[in-house]
Amino acid sequence: MASVTPLLSTPALSVGEFHCPPGDASWHETNRIGDRAHVVFPRRSVLIRQLGREPVLATPNHAMLYNADQHYRRELHHELGDDSVFVELPAATLEQLAGDRRLHATHVPAGRRTYLLQHLLVRQLRGRLCDELEAEELASRLVLSALASDAARRRPARERTSVDHRELAEAAKSEIASDLSVRRSLGELARTLHTSPFHLARVFRAETGFTLAGYRQALRLRAALERLPGNDRDLCGLALELGFASHSHFTASFTREFGVAPSALKDPRRIRALLAAA
Repeated sequence: MASVTPLLSTPALSVGEFHCPPGDASWHETNRIGDRAHVVFPRRSVLIRQLGREPVLATPNHAMLYNADQHYRRELHHELGDDSVFVELPAATLEQLAGDRRLHATHVPAGRRTYLLQHLLVRQLRGRLCDELEAEELASRLVLSALASDAARRRPARERTSVDHRELAEAAKSEIASDLSVRRSLGELARTLHTSPFHLARVFRAETGFTLAGYRQALRLRAALERLPGNDRDLCGLALELGFASHSHFTASFTREFGVAPSALKDPRRIRALLAAA
């Protein structure tokens, strides 16, 4: 059964975790987000169709945006179902943080610092390692970080680019997210999608804000970040499973992405320092 785990609830905002296994009935129904706007940080890939909007493959590289009362359908993409972190925003808080009572995009790129901040915030809330004031401030900063992208304020995709370009980018996202351990060249990916390498690379960057290689690398590292608490004794195995050439390659890539080595995330003092600097 689908489940929601509340982590923080104040008059200004709420934070929680959502999990929906593959067998849940909601995969076959139209869902309603609730009476508050939501900023959602996916941990697994899932296809989201907000009613009246174009479908989007939600992955850890983007934050999904829902207005209050938004209806949507989800389609299975990851074998384990849907897993995400969400921040609920009353209309007054949304207006204070975004300057508007409505969100105008369905999704925005989530930068490396944004993703790291939401991961660390959840760890702090789970362990009750921060008080309500600090947690509320961190959650507000997380929303501001997610909405800072110019993409949050640009016109909807159907008004700014062709349907063909959007569909090509979504197909490429799906191919990349389906198996992070696969190493494919640009030419191989382009042939799979029946297009030219140059066209694919140009369209993907314009549509997603990522290069193809950067998108795959970010997905690998964000998957590693979520799995670190249970794999800190076998970083080599985790690295190879996610497609890195070696333990050292993984560690160097992780450190460049998040500004901290994987081993440092076992130190509560280092985590608090990262949150203070985020």
